[in-house]
Amino acid sequence: MSKKKLTNDEISFFCEQLSLVINAGIPLVEGAEMIAENAGGGRATEVAEEMTASLADNKTLFEAMDNTGAFPQYAVNMVKIGTLSGRLDDVLKGLSEYYEQTADRMRTVRSAVMHPFILISMMAVVMIVLIIQVIPMFSDIFGQFNSTVSESVSASVRYAYVMAGAILAVLCVLLVISAVIALLAKIPSVRKKLASFASSFVLTRKSAGVFTQAKFANAMSMMVSSGIEASMALENAKLLIDDKAMTKRIDECHDKVVEGAPFADALNETDLLPKIYSRSLKMSYRSGSFDEAWKRISDRCSEEADITSENLVGFIEPVLIAIMAVMIGAILLTVMLPMLDIMSSLG
Repeated sequence: MSKKKLTNDEISFFCEQLSLVINAGIPLVEGAEMIAENAGGGRATEVAEEMTASLADNKTLFEAMDNTGAFPQYAVNMVKIGTLSGRLDDVLKGLSEYYEQTADRMRTVRSAVMHPFILISMMAVVMIVLIIQVIPMFSDIFGQFNSTVSESVSASVRYAYVMAGAILAVLCVLLVISAVIALLAKIPSVRKKLASFASSFVLTRKSAGVFTQAKFANAMSMMVSSGIEASMALENAKLLIDDKAMTKRIDECHDKVVEGAPFADALNETDLLPKIYSRSLKMSYRSGSFDEAWKRISDRCSEEADITSENLVGFIEPVLIAIMAVMIGAILLTVMLPMLDIMSSLG
């Protein structure tokens, strides 16, 4: 059994290929064999082969997916719903689009995180160059003056060393912490805790909320267009959300729907989406264009998530560059001001 989960891109590939297999009227077991042959080796091929074995043993598609241990529970549940409702093709298409969008968004987030990491690494390299090359150069220059002058500026040189060393130590700690978090984030349980922390931390709460809303809207759009009824759609959407406050609101919305409240009204009352979107859904429900409204909301939430990622990069980069310029300038001034005093006294 495969223990590692497939990536979002790989899940999108599997769902797309399975949808094509169903559309072509090819038996699923033969389709799984074809996917294994064209998966390009590695984990995807291994998973496809395991699915082939399960399907040959008269297992259903969702059972075959579940047995591999490589698919998220959300995807398995969706395929099970599609199988039982007779809309498996629609569900697989929706899953393929959803995981493709999720993969694109994760790449955007990774890019937003990597830029600061690279800048901090550059700052660390600059500090090393200052400590190894620049400050010793000034020290040698000062050493050529008489002992009285040399003693008067030695304190400045020592201070520059201490300042550069302290800054380098802080940067190295930040790099180590970032690397550890990046490695731990690959563990699902840790990743969930990190996401929960980001959703509650004051500096990241707003941005995390935008990403969570986009994830929720994307999932709901896909499920509604696949004909999945509201309460079940909310149950499945909850599997994707790590934000505790959001999952609580989903539970409240689910309870209201089960009690008989209209879906749009339940969304509006629990603040799962901004009020303007809830009102749009209410109007579309009356006009019979519920699917289209969810698609528009999903697209809009995705755009907002992308803009948030771009804004984060656009804000963090100049701030880090400014900090680096101030630090380097402060260190250089520490060793250059004594030289200026010496030059003025000589004049």
